[in-house]
Amino acid sequence: MADLRVLIETFVASAEMPAMLDAGEEPLPLVAEHWDLSEWNGRLVLQAWDRKRNLVRKITGLKEQQRDRLCLTTERFRNTQADLQIADLAAPGGRDLSRRTSRIAFCERLRLMMAREWPEWRLEELSGEANLEESLTTSFVRAFLRSGSAGMAVMAAPPDTPSASGIVAAGLIWLDYLRRREKGLALGRLLLYAPLGMQREAAFRVGCLDPAKVSCSVIAYDERDRAGEIDLADIGNIESTLPPCRRPAFPNAERQDIPEMPEVDAIEQNDGSTSLCVRGLEFARAAAGKISCGIGRRRRSTIETAAAMAREIARVRTARNIDRQHPFYLLNPEGWMESQVRANPQTVDASLRPSPIYGQVPVFSGADRGVIDLLGIDNAGRLVVIEIKATADLQLPFQALDYWLRVRKHLDAGDFVRQGYFAGHLLSAEPPRIVLVAPALEFHSTTETLLQALRPEIEIMRIGLAADWRQELRVMFRLRGSERP
Repeated sequence: MADLRVLIETFVASAEMPAMLDAGEEPLPLVAEHWDLSEWNGRLVLQAWDRKRNLVRKITGLKEQQRDRLCLTTERFRNTQADLQIADLAAPGGRDLSRRTSRIAFCERLRLMMAREWPEWRLEELSGEANLEESLTTSFVRAFLRSGSAGMAVMAAPPDTPSASGIVAAGLIWLDYLRRREKGLALGRLLLYAPLGMQREAAFRVGCLDPAKVSCSVIAYDERDRAGEIDLADIGNIESTLPPCRRPAFPNAERQDIPEMPEVDAIEQNDGSTSLCVRGLEFARAAAGKISCGIGRRRRSTIETAAAMAREIARVRTARNIDRQHPFYLLNPEGWMESQVRANPQTVDASLRPSPIYGQVPVFSGADRGVIDLLGIDNAGRLVVIEIKATADLQLPFQALDYWLRVRKHLDAGDFVRQGYFAGHLLSAEPPRIVLVAPALEFHSTTETLLQALRPEIEIMRIGLAADWRQELRVMFRLRGSERP
């Protein structure tokens, strides 16, 4: 036991983030003065605690030793053994183990919450494991409840999830899978469990669902696992800002006094600056007679430097380039596709006006969404939300809805007119349309499942582009709503 004690103490002392990982428990950090290793009746006793928990385990031996963790055997009850891990959560293997342990612990918490809230329902299935064939990941925990000939689908976001908004799409996919698998059951209800404080993220998306297709409830739970259904009518307004538009009267038609540079797009921004891009890759920004250059991080520079950068980027960032692994070729594919859409908007939708087309307005609250948002107007004066994605993304329909909700909010409030957008155009009061643009083979396989659950008044068109979209825009299909190719 002395050697095992030295081994444990040495591992904990050398680990960057040592933690105790026990089945059914959240990882418990082993912080100085908050853990102790002692001997009692010939057994090592490990004790660790924090403000909420105090865990005591009798260690009987070493099962496995690796660089990033120790697997120990413990005595829980008389003649009954279990495994206990001590891992370095800063190591890649330790992080993965921590996530798995946290999911197992949260499964047990969810089991108890559902038993309290739905005592008349029997738990048929509970899992935090991935099912990639059905597009179910480890990001959320799923469950299936049954009572007689009725069933309910459950999707829950663990407390350590960075965002609960994705739970809506995951829940709809799980519900669809259960409906196909359990054909004899009436499966019409979806329960979404979200940590308290994150429920609004899910609630706004749930508000876009058609109650005739799915009855969806959002349930918030706190750190003590007290849970309650929230009132979707009482979640308040969605957050976004619409800054004043300081652009010319006809955006994308006038430019600042910048020398002509071949293959460079000069795109006016709503803050009055001009973005200089080569096929969607911004390399410079001009404002108030000054220019800054750089990919990502810009520094004060000269127009000569900007021109030199433009020539080099244009040489590489072309559909004819043989070197498809060059950073300038690979960077920001959505931006490249956006530049094609900006240059040829009527190829995507014949009713779109070539200008004005705005990028990323309204503004989200500091979120890097990984998609390109454009806002245009059609010949009838109706706003059109254009969402662009170059690679498959399960969340694309709801990412577009996030933007659509904000655009609709500012339209209803009259903010676009008041802030100087779409000058010279009469805006329709109709809700905006949504256009999803992606390569035809890059629409996720679950897209139709998600779209068919939306309210019928949300008008969505999918535009599938040919694989050679970098060379030219060629539309392979146009689909309304949940139509299939």
